[in-house]
Amino acid sequence: MLIVEKNTLFHKIAYVLLCIALFVPGTVCRAQERNYHMSGIYTYYVLDEQKKEISICAIDSTEKKIIVPSELDGYKVCALGYESYAYDNYEGFQEMGGKMKEHMEELVIPPSVRTVWAFAFNDCKRLSKVSFPEGITLGYASFSGCDNWKDIVLPYHTVCENGSLSRYNTNTLQISNSITGEQIFYGTIKKMILSVKKDTVFSLAVPWVSVTVKELISPKDVTKLMFNFSDGESRVKKLYVNGKQTKIEANAEARLGYVAEGRVSFGEIDTVEGAEAIRFAKKNKIKYRVKSTSTAQVKKVIRKKKANDFVHTWKTADTTILSCRYDKKGKTWKKSSKKVSTVYEIYGKMGKGGKYKQIGTTKEKKVRTKYKYVKVKPVNEWGVS
Repeated sequence: MLIVEKNTLFHKIAYVLLCIALFVPGTVCRAQERNYHMSGIYTYYVLDEQKKEISICAIDSTEKKIIVPSELDGYKVCALGYESYAYDNYEGFQEMGGKMKEHMEELVIPPSVRTVWAFAFNDCKRLSKVSFPEGITLGYASFSGCDNWKDIVLPYHTVCENGSLSRYNTNTLQISNSITGEQIFYGTIKKMILSVKKDTVFSLAVPWVSVTVKELISPKDVTKLMFNFSDGESRVKKLYVNGKQTKIEANAEARLGYVAEGRVSFGEIDTVEGAEAIRFAKKNKIKYRVKSTSTAQVKKVIRKKKANDFVHTWKTADTTILSCRYDKKGKTWKKSSKKVSTVYEIYGKMGKGGKYKQIGTTKEKKVRTKYKYVKVKPVNEWGVS
């Protein structure tokens, strides 16, 4: 039975679902009622005969890279593992079968798959890379124990149930929407990247349990960052806020009428001139830094032919960082500034016609490339190198 641990909105929703589930018989026994079929290295069962939908429950392969098919025997592959739901008792459910557990290092899941059921890839110790489609739901503990999986990319509209991911010490985590499941991230996340698809509001702390995020990068088009309902003491060492209009809200449980189970603190906020994030930093006496670049675009780029390439040079644009730290004794803000190397985005095209496309970034004031025409844009953003 799913245990309600905290008096939060999300637990109340889970509790309602649990009560409904008590009147739905047979949820735990579904996996034992299936007829199984084999097709090559795959074992599957039918989810819906009329819709021709199946779930793969075993992969008998010693290959390092597994590319799950979108179709088998005329059926659409819509799920992986044994059928389960958020209100089930998970003790009776199985992991996926087959030799893949001991050998698989990379998993590619096709767009046809909507769900990875509970425990499906639990303890796949060699697994280090997973490619998900948009709109997928990751069931309870579906990738728990996959401790070699350090770089996680969750595409738009990924839904995570409790404990669905490898929990500890993630190198990079990229998300395109809020993750509403709880008890998903523990330990340390070295770099967390927000990637805007449609949602511009990100609720971030709900799935955290005493997490330390060393770097969190928020792009220009994010409108709000919320750090509420963290379980335990969590910390963001460096928060990079690249949007002027991005608002920040943290530890608002008491204001919303809930008992706080934890909190999120910040070591430093790095942002741009005139940003809303500056107001948040000042109010909470958090150290902040402001980056400013002298020009939006380099106006003159000099081109020289060299062998089969072109060498493009330009004048250096100045980038300054203003650092502000609150002095508790003097109750004043101490400020200092310094010039740093400017990062340039390089855009190129082969001829006069056509559109420019980005070809890279550099801190140098020249670039050698096959493109005859080049535009250079100084970057006034944090987290770009």
